[in-house]
Amino acid sequence: MKEIAMYVRLSVALAALLTVPSTAAPQASLRVEPLRVAVSAPSQASAITLQNTSADKIGVQMRVFEWSQTNGTDTLKPTTDVVVSPPATTIPSGASYTVRIARTAGAVASGEKSYRLWVDELPAAGREGPAARTVDIRIRYDLPVFFGAANASPKLSWKAYRSGGRLIVEATNTGTGHARVEALSVGNVSFGSGLNGYVLPGTMRRWTSGANASLPPANANLTLVAEVGDREVRTPIAVASN
Repeated sequence: MKEIAMYVRLSVALAALLTVPSTAAPQASLRVEPLRVAVSAPSQASAITLQNTSADKIGVQMRVFEWSQTNGTDTLKPTTDVVVSPPATTIPSGASYTVRIARTAGAVASGEKSYRLWVDELPAAGREGPAARTVDIRIRYDLPVFFGAANASPKLSWKAYRSGGRLIVEATNTGTGHARVEALSVGNVSFGSGLNGYVLPGTMRRWTSGANASLPPANANLTLVAEVGDREVRTPIAVASN
């Protein structure tokens, strides 16, 4: 499982952001480890390692956003509660670099605070002409970052129903920590074998099956299977009609 969202930007001024499959990661010049950061109180800091696997030096910039969810939709906004040091650097060919991530707002006393860290690989300097006036991003790593109390943990409840010829599954998190959901399936309907996404504390997330999925009948009693964090969840679930 690769917890990574990688993007290629042809030009900030001229092109939209394009998503590149995570299978493209091995060809990237920039490697980042780990791909998820979770810090429990009383700690207030962690670190990631950046590695340049190319034959040339690369530039890197980093930005942190506060991360929230509303009805399953992610919202990011700039924050000063968490800082990265340094926020930008140049990494020589074959070299590794350690970046520190710290929550300046202090340790989280209860629950959990969620953030996203963008790590952008920038093109080499020295371009001329119109290209020199645009800010191109070659690769973007989008890392989840969590700062929480030592006892923060998720508590999920599940709901499944048919709507518009598709099967929809909802997970509501009434716990105090995030839930990482992978390999979600209901009966014979799979929602993907990799990372399905995160359900932040106090939020709900929804997954919709493909149009060609073989739908179970209404009121069918099935088993929902998923990996939540480091454990497998198997729970009975009734499929309702909406």
